[in-house]
Amino acid sequence: MHIAHSTSPDTRSPIQTWLPVVLAALGVGGLLLVGPNAATILPFTIHPDANLDARIKYQLITLVMTFIFLVILYRLRPENFRRFARLGDMRANPAPVSWLGIKEKDTWRQVGLTFALIVTIATAAFIYMGFLQDGVPVEQLVSVLPWAVLLSVSNAFVEESLTRFGVVVGLYGRIPNNLIYITAALIFGIPHYLGTPGGPVGALMAGFLGWLLAKSLVETRGVFWAWFIHFLQDVVIITALLAVGM
Repeated sequence: MHIAHSTSPDTRSPIQTWLPVVLAALGVGGLLLVGPNAATILPFTIHPDANLDARIKYQLITLVMTFIFLVILYRLRPENFRRFARLGDMRANPAPVSWLGIKEKDTWRQVGLTFALIVTIATAAFIYMGFLQDGVPVEQLVSVLPWAVLLSVSNAFVEESLTRFGVVVGLYGRIPNNLIYITAALIFGIPHYLGTPGGPVGALMAGFLGWLLAKSLVETRGVFWAWFIHFLQDVVIITALLAVGM
């Protein structure tokens, strides 16, 4: 079964077409601004560990920002919002991508599981080389894991809402799907130059992930794989950051 790929021309003005994406990009900029200032914005203590306290506050602030964005997005694109605000069809067939080994007969259940494993291993290797080469006790990693999982649930929701769901809902049916995927890749990849993973390699990894997860969202008509794969990466990254910061 194939999901139809809409390439119908947009009859609205460029401002009307791209407004949700502009808002999503501004939201991503807001995440970058909130990150180092979360403890100042919420000047009270939630957790005695300063590193964890700042990360909890960051998630609380960005969750509020994201819910405001989603309300605006629904008002701007209610039909697309309802179309994609679901888990999605795991049996949907992806558009084939030969250089990635994605075939026409595959399903997103197969593709999603494969790339969840591949991308998570690649992220773990990158994080290990960047943060953990000097050694962090296993018990230290285990001790922060529950917090890492909780924060990852929130962070994946926030970033997927802005950089994938917002882009797809805003642009689906207005520009070709391949351009939607590229837009999502740029919005996710460029900020990661200064993020974690960072630098040129981190930005390229994030850009590829942005492209792949936007493709999953459109082709399954749902958010499950985009959120789940992102969640796995965040568990790896946030566990390392919390453990190193202890």
